[in-house]
Amino acid sequence: MRKIKWVCILMACAAVAKAFSQNDEKGNNDKLTKRKFKIVDANILLGAEVQQSPRGSFTDFQKLNPQSTLLSANMNGYIASKGYGGMGGPAFGASLGIARLNNENNKSTTEFRVGISFTGINISNSFTKTDTKPYDTLISSQTGQTVYSDSVTSHSYKMNYTSQQVKVDVSAIYRTNKAARWSLYGGIGIEAGETVMAFTDIDYTERRAIKPAYIISSSSGNNNLSQSERFINNNGFQFAAYLPLGIDFRVGAKKEFFKQLHLFYEARPFLSNTNIPELGSITGVGLKMGFGLRVTI
Repeated sequence: MRKIKWVCILMACAAVAKAFSQNDEKGNNDKLTKRKFKIVDANILLGAEVQQSPRGSFTDFQKLNPQSTLLSANMNGYIASKGYGGMGGPAFGASLGIARLNNENNKSTTEFRVGISFTGINISNSFTKTDTKPYDTLISSQTGQTVYSDSVTSHSYKMNYTSQQVKVDVSAIYRTNKAARWSLYGGIGIEAGETVMAFTDIDYTERRAIKPAYIISSSSGNNNLSQSERFINNNGFQFAAYLPLGIDFRVGAKKEFFKQLHLFYEARPFLSNTNIPELGSITGVGLKMGFGLRVTI
């Protein structure tokens, strides 16, 4: 099913590229009209993406890592982290700007961006438990005071699902005065793509101590225990619709080279649907934001 989705996406991109690159013919006097589309700039964007989502439950991570030995333990008494977790990570994008031209004066009226984006998502949670047992009783030879000591064992699970995604990114952009040094822009866009790497990490830590701390155990050796597991997950699929909102600064005002360079900041509030095969679909809202470089052509 995912292969069929990718084939459809690639076919759509090929059709768009062909439509943008071809010249239209006009019947009057058998002359070719001017191109209706042309590449006007190239963009790169570096930033981060975050999507608010519930923290993964212990059952979720058992589904994400069904072969786990660590997760087969008795979890009675463990307390999970509270609140909501972020589902997101670093983001990178590269695209070409393609403008629709007015055939009378060859000025751009509508701009499209077509490119590719890379993002990472994660789902995490932690579970902790503390066991306290009587360890020893000491009586002071000077004061006769009785001191009770306890053996305290802390158990901690940290669980994290991570995936990297490659997506096709298409958007329509509307800018204010392009000749100005500063300009604003907005629009609408979509992203769709597949996970290229997904895995789940399970880390377990056990720490033992004697309290009060000034009482030293007669036993020797390491009182800490650490174990880790990694499970490779199936690839998923993600679709997102977003609203690009940005501010653009043209670097130069006189020299032609610097006039072609633009620095910009862009924020993209989005609505997404992420498919994780082991868990199903997760729908949520989020924000991608970052700084970029644009070179006009």
